[in-house]
Amino acid sequence: MRIILSFLLFTLSLFSVELELNKTYEGPVKLTVSSLGANMGVPPHWKAVAKQGEGLVLFQDSSKDTIILRSKQFNVNAALRYLNETHYLKNSLKIFPQERIVKINQHIFRRAYTSNGGSNRASQLVYIVVGSQSRAVVINVMYDKKNESAIKAISMNIAQALSFTATPQLKSLERNLDSRLKGLHVAYIKRDGAYDEKRELWLCSNRRYLIQEDRTVAGGMSRVKEQKLGYWAFENDQLVLQGDDGLDRLIKVELKDNALLFDGLRGYELNNRKCQ
Repeated sequence: MRIILSFLLFTLSLFSVELELNKTYEGPVKLTVSSLGANMGVPPHWKAVAKQGEGLVLFQDSSKDTIILRSKQFNVNAALRYLNETHYLKNSLKIFPQERIVKINQHIFRRAYTSNGGSNRASQLVYIVVGSQSRAVVINVMYDKKNESAIKAISMNIAQALSFTATPQLKSLERNLDSRLKGLHVAYIKRDGAYDEKRELWLCSNRRYLIQEDRTVAGGMSRVKEQKLGYWAFENDQLVLQGDDGLDRLIKVELKDNALLFDGLRGYELNNRKCQ
């Protein structure tokens, strides 16, 4: 963890360089792809070159280990489906998923792969970093097994340091949604296993919020009600609820046919009699 934090802080301190095709960069360097709104770091002692149709290739002169980054249009569900599939790499090499998908955080997922589908320790890793606006980066890591510990640390550093910035279109959408959310009172129902969960959310203009959850066991045998307070913000198409109890919650907000969706569920806007 200390290595990752050190690399993240070091990457933040670097000036960003716009990525160009077929140009070799030597780490440490921070690269930007403005058209994608993506920033990534190249670690010390590594080189990087972007090739048409191949992605950004990271390599070392002293080993055959390679890390390839490619942009994709993925949300979280699409990313998980991708990690459950077999894939073909360069030279028709087929890799098979092994072990379980590891959720690093809300935006980063990893799975080990093997090129023979057997039970041998995998020499392939695939990360997917999911950003806003369905932007994502797939990171394919190919390495010699004797370098496993080092390459896992390096690839984790790269995934953690990768970030997305809002494109002009996204910034405009966020401003419009933020204005619409202020003073909002909305209700939506989420089905969770044997439970129906009704949520009511009040988003006050002073950035305070109240959320009321009414969970009912299927059949109406019992009911649980909870109320929570805190502060809210809207960032990268997510409603960030920072609870007074110290717990944070992220809710994905989308606008479809002029209706608000909360974690994919249709929200019903009501009169707000608690706050403005």
